[in-house]
Amino acid sequence: MEREGFQGIRVVVAETGWPTACGEAAGVDNALTYNDNVVRRAVNGVGTPKRPKEEMEVYMFDLFDENERGGDEYQKHFGIFSLAGVKLYDLRFSSN
Repeated sequence: MEREGFQGIRVVVAETGWPTACGEAAGVDNALTYNDNVVRRAVNGVGTPKRPKEEMEVYMFDLFDENERGGDEYQKHFGIFSLAGVKLYDLRFSSN
């Protein structure tokens, strides 16, 4: 963005997550590790390598698995909760 003349644009991660099933490297442990690191970096204001310690907005994908979602099967399994509302892993949204 800076090379194109747009200085000081805030970083917003519009959608990020990790599948819990049906894909290469998909699984509850990998989803927890990935999403925990994303939350920890956002909550603690770690920023990005280009802008360390700069606060950024992050939107996690997804709260619930989606059985109606089209595409590859793994795309249905990004939820922190299953279709039945059961928590798949213990993701914490605090700095502790």
